[in-house]
Amino acid sequence: MTDDAIFLVQAGALTALKETPYAKEDILQQVLEDYPALIAGFATSGDSGRLLLVRREMPVPGAAGPTGLSLDHLFVDESGVPVLVEVKRSSDTRARREVVAQMLDYVANGVAHWPPNELRQSVAIHAQQAGTEEGQLLQERLGIDDADAFWRAVEDNLRSGRVRCIFLADRLTPGLVRIIEFLNEQMRDTEVLGVELPQFTAQGEAVVYVPRLVGRTTSAVVTKQGGGVRWDKQRLLEEAAQHCTEPELKFLEDLLVHREAKSGRFNWGTGATPGVTGWYVVDDVETPVWNVNVGGPNAQATFYFIFKEYVARHPQRATTYADAVSQVPGFAPKVSAAQSNDWKSWVGLPLSQLAQVQVLVLAAVEVASASAAP
Repeated sequence: MTDDAIFLVQAGALTALKETPYAKEDILQQVLEDYPALIAGFATSGDSGRLLLVRREMPVPGAAGPTGLSLDHLFVDESGVPVLVEVKRSSDTRARREVVAQMLDYVANGVAHWPPNELRQSVAIHAQQAGTEEGQLLQERLGIDDADAFWRAVEDNLRSGRVRCIFLADRLTPGLVRIIEFLNEQMRDTEVLGVELPQFTAQGEAVVYVPRLVGRTTSAVVTKQGGGVRWDKQRLLEEAAQHCTEPELKFLEDLLVHREAKSGRFNWGTGATPGVTGWYVVDDVETPVWNVNVGGPNAQATFYFIFKEYVARHPQRATTYADAVSQVPGFAPKVSAAQSNDWKSWVGLPLSQLAQVQVLVLAAVEVASASAAP
């Protein structure tokens, strides 16, 4: 009796609450929608442990499978980290490889194709249904005061793969638990976790939920800590000085100065190697234009022109941007390949190669970052 029960003492009486299977997967999904706090302590990166539902049955463009394939739940935490949750009952007879493949399909395509404005609109709809406004809902649920800055953080996290994937079930099989642990130990920016959420009931008593976390092994924690540094200008330049030549370092400094002279911002990386993305306000829209990864002792420092996100924001400027980048030696074939792929890529070359032609690189950045004449 004690193997599948918990005991509740009330008014001197002992009541055994027996573990009860969920009658349908939809019931478990609804429990999570109604009470996200059940997993918030496991599923958040902030201190307060709060989650906000973006959407249940979130469509995932590009995911393999039948039309209308969707993730069970998409949440965001107070740090703007997207939290993807896929719900399965232990009685689900599908092979664990299918369940894992499905989640990986969702995260791979979600980070690439979910428009942040669409996520924000979903939250705004929830707010309207609750009789309030988006900003008020963010403040009440997550303690967020600056909605615009919060959604920029969500976008940065999506594009950088800083997301959390959760397999939720009443019970997880040992085989699936090991896969979750392995993935979490190997992936630096993406966290993969499992949460068991069995329910215990007794006649005439309320339901008791007992969540249990799996997947956050010591090795996984070490992996995440290794990629958890938030770089800044000083740290990036100090690291670059150890691995880059003087011309490369001069190019990097001039690139940072160019962004600082314009309206926009830097998105400093959190990876094991220092990186930064230069964002500019182009035609009143914040737009990523370039990225630099400084590399390390065993990796080349690399500069990238960002086409994917740039063209998505400014499709009418794609040709002008491409022409300017193609003037930089070595980029013309890469630009052509990006165009044939509907601009769904970044194009990059080693910093050592571009330091010799930095004037042309900065000229291309100037073309991309300059707003059209009124």
